[in-house]
Amino acid sequence: MDPRDFSDNRKNYDLLKERALSCGLAFFGVAATAQIPSEYLLIETDLIKQFPYAISAGYRLSKAVLQTIDTAPSLLYSMHYRRVNTLLDHTALMLATVIQQSGFEALPIPASQVVDWTAEKGTVSHRHVAFQAGLGWIGRNNLLVNPNCGSQLRLVSILTDFPLEVNQPSIQEDCGDCLDCVRACPVEAIKRERKDFDFAACSAKLNEFSRIRGIGHKICGVCVKACWGQASLRRHLSQE
Repeated sequence: MDPRDFSDNRKNYDLLKERALSCGLAFFGVAATAQIPSEYLLIETDLIKQFPYAISAGYRLSKAVLQTIDTAPSLLYSMHYRRVNTLLDHTALMLATVIQQSGFEALPIPASQVVDWTAEKGTVSHRHVAFQAGLGWIGRNNLLVNPNCGSQLRLVSILTDFPLEVNQPSIQEDCGDCLDCVRACPVEAIKRERKDFDFAACSAKLNEFSRIRGIGHKICGVCVKACWGQASLRRHLSQE
């Protein structure tokens, strides 16, 4: 197809958003790749320059599954986590196919893939793409916090040159006085100030959880369960 048929950025945005939501996802946004700090993009600069847009799409996790988490990830959460990642990756591939069939290029980034084991970073920081795409803010738990569901979501990203409307980051939002994740963390890795987050303690606990029979990978879910999306509501109520 002729790329010139896709000159309307808003229509292109709506097309991809509709496809993503039809796959069962709940969140969709687009960021300008240039606005994402380079430390969150572990890709060659020349390749990054080919993709001015970064799509963020997310799936809302099951509240019922999250309720099975206590002080460690449950077997149900482990399976849910894996299946959600599969759905996210499938959706990213489907969107990439739509983009490519339209005459443009797309680089889908796996929902869960570590490429820097020392710093435990992926090819792209999905949460920072989502922040720039206006889907929430980075919370005390070092995860994306969406105003409607907190951190109870999983994300995937796609880099592309498909002309898209760009969302604005939620720079006015934050966790306010909510300390639910701070109180819930089993190793006290989460602090009041996000800059004080104890990555070493968190990583050590994830390694411990990965050795639980039936878990097998580095997940926790304790702070995800605790962050249920009402932080902004509580903050506003406290200010009245």
